[in-house]
Formats: sequence, C-alpha cells, structure tokens
Amino acid sequence: MKKIIYLFIVIAFNWSNAQDYRFGKVSMDELQETAYPEDPEANAAVLYLNQKTYYDYVQSEGFMQITEVYKRIKIYNKDGFEWATEEIQLRDNGSKRETISNLKAVTYTMENGKIEGAKLKKDGVFDEKNNKYWKTSKLTLPNIKDGCIIEFEYKITSPYISIGDIILQYGIPIKELDMYVRIPEFYNFNKYVNPRAVYIPKLNESQVNRTEEIRTRSREGFVSTSTRFSARKWEFKENKTDIKLSNIPALKNESYVSNLNTYRTKLIWEYAFSKDPNGQITNFASTWDEVTKTIFDDSEFGAQLKQTNYFEEDVSALIKGVTGDSEKINLIYNFVKSKVKWNDYNGYTTDNGVRKAYKEGVGNVADINLMLTAMLRYAKINANPMLISTRSNDIPLFPATGGFNYVVSAIEVFNDVIILDATDKFATPNVLPIRAINWQGRIIREAGSSAWFDLKPKEMVKENTSLNAKINDDLSIDGRIRGHMTSFAAKNFRSKYQNYNAEEKLMAIEKDKGEIEVSNYEITDMEVLNNPIIYVYDYNLKNGIEQIGDKVFLTPMLFFAPKENPFKLDKREYPIDFVYSFNDKYTINVIIPDGYVVESLPENSVLQFQGNAGEFKYIAKANGKMLQFLVSLDINQSFILPNEYDDFKQFYQLMTEKQTEKVVLKKI
Repeated sequence: MKKIIYLFIVIAFNWSNAQDYRFGKVSMDELQETAYPEDPEANAAVLYLNQKTYYDYVQSEGFMQITEVYKRIKIYNKDGFEWATEEIQLRDNGSKRETISNLKAVTYTMENGKIEGAKLKKDGVFDEKNNKYWKTSKLTLPNIKDGCIIEFEYKITSPYISIGDIILQYGIPIKELDMYVRIPEFYNFNKYVNPRAVYIPKLNESQVNRTEEIRTRSREGFVSTSTRFSARKWEFKENKTDIKLSNIPALKNESYVSNLNTYRTKLIWEYAFSKDPNGQITNFASTWDEVTKTIFDDSEFGAQLKQTNYFEEDVSALIKGVTGDSEKINLIYNFVKSKVKWNDYNGYTTDNGVRKAYKEGVGNVADINLMLTAMLRYAKINANPMLISTRSNDIPLFPATGGFNYVVSAIEVFNDVIILDATDKFATPNVLPIRAINWQGRIIREAGSSAWFDLKPKEMVKENTSLNAKINDDLSIDGRIRGHMTSFAAKNFRSKYQNYNAEEKLMAIEKDKGEIEVSNYEITDMEVLNNPIIYVYDYNLKNGIEQIGDKVFLTPMLFFAPKENPFKLDKREYPIDFVYSFNDKYTINVIIPDGYVVESLPENSVLQFQGNAGEFKYIAKANGKMLQFLVSLDINQSFILPNEYDDFKQFYQLMTEKQTEKVVLKKI
C-alpha cells in the first residue's frame, strides 16, 4: 500500500512540474527565462514544436493531406525578432491549391507582473505570390519585445499526396519536438534523413489500423422513388512515423559554407508508388531520363524553345555578316542580357512565356535562358537547356522534377561545355552567378538525350596586386596600388561596385585601412565584361609604421595583411567551400628612407596543404634601399572536408602569422 501511495505522489509531482504546451498555457517561468540553458548564445529558442501530417478522407474527393502545426517560441533579444515572422510555403496552381485554416497566434509579454497577450490581427497576415506554382503566406506577430514568447497554430489542407521535406532543425535550438506522419497503405514513400546532416534523429515506425465509413445512396421504386442511404466500413492500415526529440541543437553557420540548408536535419520524402484497394500499382518513382523528358514535354519548357518568330528579325539583323560562332554567341548573349531583366524568380518553366517576356522586357530564369537557347539555335549554335538545382534548393538525392529549380543555356563544343546565364548583368561564359554553381547540371539535348555535367569552375581565378610604398622621413608612407582581377574575382568586383558613385568607391577603398587618404582612383573595363578588371590608386598612409627607440617596424603587406585567421573554430561541422580555385598574389616594393638600414627581414617560407591542394609562398629580399616581397596563395582544392579541417586551419594560421611578420629598420 505504501508503494502505491508513493507512486501516486511521484506521478502527481511530475504532472505538476511538467511543462504545459497547450495553446495559451504560457508560464511565468518561461517569460522570465533570460537565456536558453543548453545554448546561452541563442537569440531565440523553439520551446515546443508539434506537427502532424495525415490524410483525411473526403467522400466526394478522396484523400486530402492535412498538416497541423503548433509552435511556441521564446525570443530573448532583438536579434531574435526575426522569429516573430512565420513563412508558410503553399502550392498554388490555379484550381489545385493548398489552403490555410484555423490560424491562431498570440504574443505574450510580462506587464506589471502579469502575463499579457496580444493577438495576431488581419494586417499581420499577407500573401506573396512567388510564381504560378507557389505562394508564401507570411504572418508577423505584434508587440515583439525582448523576453516575449510567441505561439501560433494553423492547419494546411492540400489536395496533393506528395509530402514536402519535414524540417527537424532550425537556426535556433528546439527544446521539445513532437511530430508524426500517418500515411494510408495505398501511398508508398521512400524517406531519407538528409545524409549530409550532422544531427541524426531517431525515427519510430509502426502500423496502425484505420476504419472509414463509406456512405452510398440508391433509388427505390418505379412510380414513386425514394433515396436510400447505406454505409459500409472500409478498413485499412496506415504507416506511421513518430519523431519525438529533445534539445535539438541549432544549425549554426560557419565561414565559407556554401548553403547551410544543405546540412540541415530534415526528413525527405519520395513518392514512390500508389496501390489502389484492388491492388493496381501506379509508379511515381522515376529515373533522371524520365524526369528530364517530363520537363522537356512541359508546354512551358520545350514548346518555348520552338518559338522563334518574335525575335527572328532582331537576331537576324544582330548577326548579319558575322561568320564566327564565338562572336555570334557573345552578340546574342549580351543582347538578351540587355533586352530582358530578371524578376528575381527562379524556375525551369516560364512564368510569362518567352514571347511576352521579350515584349515586356522582364521575366523569370526560364523566360530568359530558354529564350537565349532558342536564339542561339536560330543562329546555328549547338545550344541546349541545362537544368540546375540552385544552392538554396539543395542537392537532389533522387530523381524528381522538384530536384531542379533553375535552367541555363549550355553550348557543347568538342569535349567541353560553355554555360551561359543571361539573368546576371555581369555573368560571362562559364562564370555563373554563385547561386547556380551547385554540384551538377543536366543537359537536355534537342534529340531527347540528357547527361550530367560538373558545374565546378575549372578556371583558376586570379587576383594580382602590386603594392609600391615609399617611407617618408616622417615615417608616413606614400604609394600606389595596382590591382588585376579575372573571372569570378572581376565579376564580384563589378557586382559590388556597380551602383557606387566616385565618393562611395573612395570610402570603400579607405575602409578599415587605418589613417589613409586615397586619390587618383581609376577603374578600367568596368563594363567590358570579357576583360579583366584593372584598378589603380595613390595613397598616403599615416600609421603604417611603428617606432620604438631607434628602430621602426613595418608589415610589408600594410593594410592588405590579414587581421586574423578566419578559421578559428576548434571543430568544423561542415565543409569549407571556396566555390572555385584561386590564386592571390602580391608583388610589393618598399623604398626605405635615408638614414635607415635593414636589421632583419622575414625569412623566406613555403607552406603546403596536402601536397598541391594549397600552397603559400613568402619571398623577401633587400636590394639597397629597395625591399622586395612576393607573397602568393594558391588554393587548388576549393572544397575542404571537415576531416581535413585541422590541417587546413593550421595551414591558414601559419600563413596569417607569416603575412603579419615585420621588417625591422634601424636608424644609423
């Protein structure tokens, strides 16, 4: 009897101390919490996330997918205010669309020792159309303050059977997560936990019985008819996936990560096949060839390539008298870039159609690059569309049309491919916007075949800097800088400074360089995209030298010397992605003033990372009053794996230390 009483006491104690996650039951303790115990640096935390996905049976329509979402989020400071906005992606294809209902949201704050709630109002909810297939519903909660708690719930009703990715990890920690997915046995999915994720959850699989009542009606009688209703029970099984997790760590960004979403913990679903009650199977899982054929047969993809009469007159005039393919390609490429502006929407199918985009001068990715491909073909260039999954869309794990969300134009020449993207003003052949450089692209040829192509840039990107410095008697430094950039370095420069006026460019140059004054700043070939960027400027630097007694100390790289090693973490979770291989080289000439001699120079040094994967050289020599330095870094392996991180971090640390070593001059 004592044991039973003790058991009831324990249960009652645990019940009274258990967190109540019912809507509206926010506690004083939650509001008074000032930091998340497991991650004190977190700006916000999900206290509870509950999500259910299941299929309701509707008599006249069949199964409808239902997803119910409830979240309670603690916001600790203003840097966490962004979590007060929830964005809900909805499929919206005309008559077949997903809808939101049962929306309820409240912000809780502490006011004069009491819990006060502010409800979401109509002006806090609005829809944004992404393209003809998708829209985003956004809800922004009111009265957001440091320490507040928000909670909201809603239901999504979908006519689609397929299931989107289920996100299990956010950029903030999750205290408690409780989810399930219940799928009738008639629908079969392959599911994967993102294999690139570091945090791997445990899934619980089971089968449950379900019964639906099917109602039918019939008419009776010949002269006077009446309607008779009957019902029968329909019994079947459901496959259930349960996910119950605690203290899920935040997905934290690291320097030089291409797309953090690639490493997010999520459950990915592939709709494999359906089986009706009679056992008839319909397959949905596909091969990449079948996927590309499906896309090509879409009227807003393949048919767009066949339309030519809207541009024929203009393109014929453009290339009249031109015989070389290279010149034709450049003329047409630049013509499309100037003719049609990108509306910031991705997609491999057109939004407006190529004809309308051409007329109105604006379109999505497919409008522009399918138009470009059609024009190149009209000019007898072997051009085909290439499907891509952008960095934000992740890397496709299995064949599905959703694995792609972007299209470019690809010209096959000999054993190589020239890739063109006309959505970016400063893109050049094979120098794409970074968003589009993600693993592989799939070329769809006119004859119907398709093939993968590696999107990794092959060209070494070069940035050379010439630094001349003359040390004056007052130990200020006068000098001249000349920079030379190719490929992606030049594109990045053009993109950054395209809208800067002369004064803003000077301010950008002078930023973080100490007491410096820049003059005579000139940039060559800002608009001639196939040429490298060349810039020059004169400078006067007041604080480039440190004096102690009769000695002066100078870092030869001056304001180009790194301030610290960018790789400081003890452990790296995700790969370092530089996107492309590069060579940075500095040629430095320093003239020392009369009355000084060199007491010491940094020693020559060569550092390597895994053979030729990375190499750093530092060469110094004195020639009378002239000091000369050659500093170069070659990164030939642009993707560094986490298990290579320790060696790479050490390589960068030694390189950083070397670049900050000083020349010592002694007064005579």
